[in-house]
Amino acid sequence: MTLLITGARGGIGAGLLRRLHESGHRVRAASRAPEKLDLPAGVSAVPLDLADPTTFAPALAGVTDVFLYAEPAGIDALLTAAVPAGVRRVVLLSSDSAALPDAEHNALARHHLRVERALRATPLTATVLRPGGFATMARQWAEPVRAGRPVEQAYPDARLDVIHPDDIVDVAELALTGDQLDGETVSFGGPEVLSFRDQARILGQLLNRPIELREPTRERTATDLSGHVPAPLVESVLDYWAALPTGHHEAARSIERLTGRPGRPFRRWAADNLELFR
Repeated sequence: MTLLITGARGGIGAGLLRRLHESGHRVRAASRAPEKLDLPAGVSAVPLDLADPTTFAPALAGVTDVFLYAEPAGIDALLTAAVPAGVRRVVLLSSDSAALPDAEHNALARHHLRVERALRATPLTATVLRPGGFATMARQWAEPVRAGRPVEQAYPDARLDVIHPDDIVDVAELALTGDQLDGETVSFGGPEVLSFRDQARILGQLLNRPIELREPTRERTATDLSGHVPAPLVESVLDYWAALPTGHHEAARSIERLTGRPGRPFRRWAADNLELFR
């Protein structure tokens, strides 16, 4: 049994690959640039480019299970190739934006929904993971925090159940190595509901200095986001933040109900990554 981890340069993909390898599973890393991967000894890497169907068969050979990032380009051809290759299960990292009431009118949600629907249309066993807001979003604050400047953050009072990346890895590992999540669409989040201001406060406590948040105009935020978010998705990211509740306090989607272990709080992620902000 070989598990193929696509997007192995991404934070979740890389963490999942290491976790599975350490647990004794046979894993294969896939990336458009496999030569750039930093892999544990004994893990092989293969090129996989959704724009190049000639990479599909070599990457899928002997694979039984696939961890897949949500990328619509070329997804139908990849899934079509997976069936005769002998793949039996795909675990898709989607987004809880796909559950928005106006998902069809939100580019971020449509991006993920297209992949979800393509996967559901195949005979493959599908597990769809829809995590909430990643703790790693705070990385975008690193430069101004290091410089002692106020952090510009749109919708600073929006509240979300911030999830530690290792919690996402926990759920993905569970989905890939057991059958209890087969066929499920799983929405989940972290163990606490925090606003962006709450996250800045926690980070400031760890740094022993306050972090000031300022709310920029939507236009300014869109310009800043365009540096690291694909242009078609910028407005939908802002719409997603705008749709987050401001009065919600209960974390009802913690992974504890799935894994039996409490989720990791934002403070733990911030403490483990404090050097980014010093």
